[in-house]
Amino acid sequence: SKMNCDRVFNVFCLYGNVEKVKFMKSKPGAAMVEMADGYAVDRAITHLNNNFMFDQKLNVCVSKQQAIMPGQSYGLEDGSCSYKDFSGSRNNRFSTPEQAAKNRIQHPSNVLHFFNAPLEVTEDNFYEICDELGVKRPASVKVFSGKSERSSSGLLEWETKGDALETLAFLNHYQMKNPNGPYPYTLKLCFSTAQHAS
Repeated sequence: SKMNCDRVFNVFCLYGNVEKVKFMKSKPGAAMVEMADGYAVDRAITHLNNNFMFDQKLNVCVSKQQAIMPGQSYGLEDGSCSYKDFSGSRNNRFSTPEQAAKNRIQHPSNVLHFFNAPLEVTEDNFYEICDELGVKRPASVKVFSGKSERSSSGLLEWETKGDALETLAFLNHYQMKNPNGPYPYTLKLCFSTAQHAS
């Protein structure tokens, strides 16, 4: 009940371009994800299958269907639509070979790497956003100093892998206020190889 199309996208986009997401009315708790290619599907299955989110074990497998047909959509518990097309989304991360090469493809862990946050981002900003979204606050936050003049990056650590995965679903692509201009920063998250954020 906590998942919707955007949140499914926020998790699967770490492993390849997501074309469409559709929740299945006949199977509560099940959704289909159409990805741009077979390699993306393989990566998603390898990295996400058997992980836990919201006390449920994820079962990620290949569908018998070749493509998602929009069909009749319905309202999910949060009021959002059961179907969404992401083929034109700027948040897809594998659209060019150069862009794809920058991705760190990792198994879920309890540490997230964040990037494209406002320069002045603080620990408290992350606490406030997590409280607003109703997810667990990180146990520790580390902001890297002086890597870029335009945005900031760093690490967020949770006590468990499940907490980090749940927060990723909610927080990835969150629009962070820009204190110096009208356009918000689209926060980007991925799993980190770091053991800790401290």
